[in-house]
Amino acid sequence: MSDSAFKKIEKRLAKLATQQEAICARLEALEDRVATPSSASAASPEEVIQLLDGFRAGEALGAASIAAWLEVCSTDCVRGALRTVQQREAMHAALLEDRLRALGAEPTLELPAADAEQAMKDLGSSEHSDAKKLLDFTERIPDAALLLKPIYDMADRLDHDQETQWLLRSIAQDEESTVTLIHRACALLNPQAA
Repeated sequence: MSDSAFKKIEKRLAKLATQQEAICARLEALEDRVATPSSASAASPEEVIQLLDGFRAGEALGAASIAAWLEVCSTDCVRGALRTVQQREAMHAALLEDRLRALGAEPTLELPAADAEQAMKDLGSSEHSDAKKLLDFTERIPDAALLLKPIYDMADRLDHDQETQWLLRSIAQDEESTVTLIHRACALLNPQAA
């Protein structure tokens, strides 16, 4: 791979990482709102749009950064898992964008460029082993339930929009599967950390 191609990938990964961090912050804010006593009420259209757009941007970042990792992945079992995860992330981003548009909104959220660049740089780097990248992931995301709580909480508030409700629930299940898979791969390649 040429230096310019590698730099381009690094730039894209960093942008996606920035965007992912912004989504996490937005999801935490949403979680705080959902945790209040008034959270039993139906979600407003604005809340739904904001969550879908943020989730979409994060899934797009995930798809792009995992694609960059695949470019440099040297471990067969990890590469096999990453191919599946990357396709799911891309599919989730497309489904969330489709749902946004069906609700009359356009995707607008752009995650911070620096975060996306960092994600692309970290995952697209051939300087770090696949085992190290897996370990970094599991340290950042030790618990799928905690990560996905805002998504499930929002789904709980969408009885009036069951299509969005079940879209979110099914994507969240895929995300749980991904986190579980990454944790298992990490334990396999990093037995000392288990």
